[in-house]
Amino acid sequence: MRNSTLFLLAILLLITLGACSHGEEQEHAEGTTEYTCPMHPQIVQNEPGTCPVCGMDLVPTSAQGEPIVVTDDLAFLLQPTNESVVADISTIKPEEKTVPASVEMEGIITYDERRIFSIPARVGGRIEKLFVKYNYQPIRKGQKLLEVYSPELVTAQRELLYLVQSAPEDKALIEAAKQKLRLLGATEAQISRLLRTGEASNTFAIYSPYDGYVIGLNTTAPSATPSAIPVTAPNAAGGMGGMSGGVAAGSGATAPAAGGSELPLREGMYVTAGQPLVRVVNPDQLWAEFNIPAGEVTSIAKGAPIEITFPQLPGEKLDAQVDFLQPFYKAGENFAKVRAYIPGQQKLARVGQLVSATASYTTAPALWVPREAVLDIGTKSVAFKQQNGAFKPVAVTVGTTEGDQVQIVEGLQQNDVVAANARFLVDSESFIKLKETDG
Repeated sequence: MRNSTLFLLAILLLITLGACSHGEEQEHAEGTTEYTCPMHPQIVQNEPGTCPVCGMDLVPTSAQGEPIVVTDDLAFLLQPTNESVVADISTIKPEEKTVPASVEMEGIITYDERRIFSIPARVGGRIEKLFVKYNYQPIRKGQKLLEVYSPELVTAQRELLYLVQSAPEDKALIEAAKQKLRLLGATEAQISRLLRTGEASNTFAIYSPYDGYVIGLNTTAPSATPSAIPVTAPNAAGGMGGMSGGVAAGSGATAPAAGGSELPLREGMYVTAGQPLVRVVNPDQLWAEFNIPAGEVTSIAKGAPIEITFPQLPGEKLDAQVDFLQPFYKAGENFAKVRAYIPGQQKLARVGQLVSATASYTTAPALWVPREAVLDIGTKSVAFKQQNGAFKPVAVTVGTTEGDQVQIVEGLQQNDVVAANARFLVDSESFIKLKETDG
């Protein structure tokens, strides 16, 4: 009985000592526990409470758990959202091909400068009669323009008559006198009439060697000497040229403004040798001139088809082709002129008319992607290339846009995989961050 009592006392003693030890351990643990805010880890204290910043309940630091080890499989998830976007969306590859393209142009109808001619006076004299009265008067080839009294022409006629009468056997001298009259502008018909009648004419007529319209009646003396004025060789129909020579206007000539600003010649005025009397334009062929950016002129080749439309004539179209390409620089703007020849004998095009045109061509082989695959962010264009299961933005250089396709000049390769819709990867508050060296 005594032994049983001692055994029970021993058990009670052990229980009491264990409880005390556990209480001391618990008190020690409670005394060393630290509490922190889940949102503000800089807040740490030794007892429970609330965060002084956000008011959340503090939690023991042991509740945070063991730190997570970031493996390669999870590393891309920790990248900033403006650098890498993970999504299950459709993808495409750039396609190398040629695409039919077009360029929109604005221009004007003007005269063909190769068909603007100047009719000068071959000799000096006084205008006795004038048959052209106003600018834009229609004239035809061989039509009499004016009659001039010239002492030099009268003397040349009398020399020929004297030789024919006094030395008919001297053929060479007679031919030289005839040639002198031709150089002064006399026609073969006028020389024949002179020899037939035997009477020198005091006035000689000047005939038009061209068909067209009068666009300049000059009243001022020439600023250059006659030797400085280029004269073309007589044409096949020189017999109707009269005293006039054919001086074609050079490339520097400009189409005259409607209405003309030059005063017409007057009867009784004196003209000098080489003085331009009148300009004639033949409107059977016109020019359509367009200005385009210099960067697009390399895409268009001579012979490319052009469809010309007229804003004031809806539905009317005129087909032509590119005949001339001219780089041009003016007032700090770098552009090029595209010229197309169009027939003047039609009802649509008129000189001075504003027109629009579309030039068609085929691009060189290049990489093309849908327009939705490229995002314009202002200073750059961006495409999202797939890398390691994610889409990363890369800067691209775009070229021609045609329909729903855009040309990629630089930034992508043919085997790259890109998102088919770049806008889908960007929300309204995102900012795309591009690295200097994208892989």
